[in-house]
Amino acid sequence: MIVFSGCSSNVSDSGKMIYNGYHSDDAKSLDPAVAYDTISWDIVPSIYETLYEYSYLSDPFEATPLLAADMPTYSNDRLTLTIPLRRDVCFQKDVAFSNSKDTKCPGSRSMTADDFIYSFKRLARPEVSSPGLWIFEGKIAGVTEFKDKLTKAKKEDRPELFKLPIDGFKALDDYTLQITLTEPYPQLLYILTLSFTAPVPHEAIEKYGDEKGSINETPVGTGPFKLKKWLRGNRIDLVRNENYRPVFYPSNGADRFKKMGLLEDSGKKLPFLDEVRIQIIKEEQPAWLIFTKGKIDAMGLPRDNFNQAITDKINLSKEFFDKGVDLTIDAGTTFYFLLFNMKDPIVGKNKYLRQAISRAIDREEFIKLFTNNTGLKMTHALPPGVSGRPDSSNIKYDFNIEEAKKLLAKAGYPNGKGLPKLTFDTRNASSMSRQLGEYMKKQVLKIGIKDFDVIMNPFPGYLQKAREGNLQIAHGGWVIDYPDAENVYQLVYGPNSAPGPNTANYNNPELNAVYDKMRIMEASPARIKLIEKMETIIQEDMPWAYLNYRTSYRLTQRWLRNFRGSQMIPSEYKYYKIDKKLKEKFIKTR
Repeated sequence: MIVFSGCSSNVSDSGKMIYNGYHSDDAKSLDPAVAYDTISWDIVPSIYETLYEYSYLSDPFEATPLLAADMPTYSNDRLTLTIPLRRDVCFQKDVAFSNSKDTKCPGSRSMTADDFIYSFKRLARPEVSSPGLWIFEGKIAGVTEFKDKLTKAKKEDRPELFKLPIDGFKALDDYTLQITLTEPYPQLLYILTLSFTAPVPHEAIEKYGDEKGSINETPVGTGPFKLKKWLRGNRIDLVRNENYRPVFYPSNGADRFKKMGLLEDSGKKLPFLDEVRIQIIKEEQPAWLIFTKGKIDAMGLPRDNFNQAITDKINLSKEFFDKGVDLTIDAGTTFYFLLFNMKDPIVGKNKYLRQAISRAIDREEFIKLFTNNTGLKMTHALPPGVSGRPDSSNIKYDFNIEEAKKLLAKAGYPNGKGLPKLTFDTRNASSMSRQLGEYMKKQVLKIGIKDFDVIMNPFPGYLQKAREGNLQIAHGGWVIDYPDAENVYQLVYGPNSAPGPNTANYNNPELNAVYDKMRIMEASPARIKLIEKMETIIQEDMPWAYLNYRTSYRLTQRWLRNFRGSQMIPSEYKYYKIDKKLKEKFIKTR
């Protein structure tokens, strides 16, 4: 029996404006230096903020100041950026600031340029084990040398070494930050929207510590909300940050958002919500039942309920529309693949085995079974809409059972004979993941691979295995952090191997060299040629077997206002609003 605490049907809830959401698994961490999964990133940007964010109602995506007071200014060689900071930013109230005498921020203190430098340096601390150092390493002056000193030093010597400056980060004064690059970095503005770069006050680290179970569970940020309660595996509750500065709903937006009514609250103070309550419900069907009763305000559409709610693949059924439910479809920037650990002595050392497994997967059937035919076959590492992606409908080692058997024999295992046991890790422990694991097992059995174990993981457990390099074959996935090819191909760049984002631990010197050229280039035909060269290498070497791009169907209760539903904007909660009268009206129909 599952008890769903916190899903109150009380419309007013003591007069508070509360958003009720859910996730299928728990967040891994609320430390912005560590959080690097879709669930954690749904929560963290509401607690911690960054220098820049994507404008909520722009189309295409456009970076705009958040904690910065303006856009950066560049030196003539574009290797030095100067960023002015807002002067009205306070950290949330916390006992960590018990000695603070800052009269502008009762119970806390003002944010300064030094907070950014401190937080940027934290990414290099071995104790933090951040997967985010790749955003600065080799690109900002002095970062690599600083990391090397900390890594090689004895643990007891690291606190003093941490005080050393990094050449590429300077506070010109309390409210002016300067960053110096070692090479052109066209993606840096996008990078400065990522939670890895959010300021964490040193007082909070000194009080709660860097180790696991410390700042992870006692976050202290500048965002519109702060953590109220985190019951592991059950729920995460956020409450409005009383120290939040004046921030206002956007007054401009793309025409399509105007037509959707998303500019009705223009100029009003944010956030509207008093609380955000996120329930952890591991199975889709219990969550679906709660949503239909009006006790969850938004959710993705479960595969098993697709035909019940949608007609003609794009329209909401009359039944759900009349009950006060709305539909948002987002082409999205998420893709999924089979991940092969290239350090594994079996699959990592035998590309013909990887190619055989790729040939064994019927992607059309997979998409039909697991996406209700709404997903798109993945034929290129870049999702549709990312610059540099060609129109492509083919992949090199697509479904072909006979060819798969030949490749398996070429790998040294004719009809699977002599092949050691293989393991396949799922991304979570849901019923859909169980079905996916069984599907993969059935597919490889067709070519003679009989010993294929499916391992179910809770999502945080899966992430831990990935970061430690303890996967063999797994269901991999990625939501692009920013709309540039560099963000995708960094997943197969050798120096980014685990605990970095390259969880396949793929390290091909030829690809690394091409990537190093591509990442510092502005958009151009020459850059596209380099992208295609990397694509050719990946499809031959097969660190990934491509599966599908995801199309996201989101259902919302009509009383939830200002919902955009974009995967690229993780800080949506500060814009949400609950129309209590409309909720009262439609709850009666449930």
